[in-house]
Amino acid sequence: MKRIDHRSGSRVGVGFWFLVLALIGLSSSLQAEVVFYDPDGEPLPFKTLEEVEDFLDTADIVWKEKLESGTNKRKRKIMLEKGGVQAHAILRTGYEVKDSPGGGFVDSCHSEVAAYELSRLLGLESVPPAVRRKGGSIQIWIENATTDASRRKKGVEPKDPVAFEQQIQVMGVFDNLIANTDRNPGNILIDGDGKVWFIDHTRSFAGQTELKYPDRITGCDQEMWKRLQALSDAELTEAMRPYLRLYRNELLVRRQLVVQAIQSQIDSEGEDAVLFELARR
Repeated sequence: MKRIDHRSGSRVGVGFWFLVLALIGLSSSLQAEVVFYDPDGEPLPFKTLEEVEDFLDTADIVWKEKLESGTNKRKRKIMLEKGGVQAHAILRTGYEVKDSPGGGFVDSCHSEVAAYELSRLLGLESVPPAVRRKGGSIQIWIENATTDASRRKKGVEPKDPVAFEQQIQVMGVFDNLIANTDRNPGNILIDGDGKVWFIDHTRSFAGQTELKYPDRITGCDQEMWKRLQALSDAELTEAMRPYLRLYRNELLVRRQLVVQAIQSQIDSEGEDAVLFELARR
């Protein structure tokens, strides 16, 4: 028995989706515990991440404007509206295969969706919800946020230095896993509550079978660590298939290398020195 993913048109095994639900956890991570806001700063009415995804997938695009920042010039800020609800979002388009030392990479709007889906499989709430939509991908806009580049320039210290550092450590693990070729302080958002958001992953999932930033693996969230070990190659491949045309096998290799790197640290330093419980809201 198969099910059709309405956003990708791919056939996905029912058994796989049972595993996804088990990993995500029906009682916790399926809940949209992270509150998203409308342009006026009011909480959006979504109760689950599925509701956020459905809104991104079906709401009308009211207007769009070009964003000048970043390397992706095909990125637009848009306004979505459905049933009286309005929200800003980002529309990304484009797909281009590029060569680079150590393995090529794809500059793809769909990689942002892959990053979001993978983050959910790993129990993270760090990549804003994103969906495939005809002609590109759409991702919810994080209101009242600043880039880490802006924070550094202004000399502003994090609200909670320990929580901030833990989120950066999680980002280090995640970026090694997805072979992110474009992480910089401008691609890190910090919202009004001090939560760190990982954004702009169009140049991720490169064709590298080595870790790009092994020195950035300095610690890991306990739940993320459990799920990194639990996911099989088949499950990971099936989850990424709708969004990644190339370099899925390289992702499998990197997952094993990330697991080995974290396990090596645990063996030498002990779990208490390496693993932590990331605060979630």
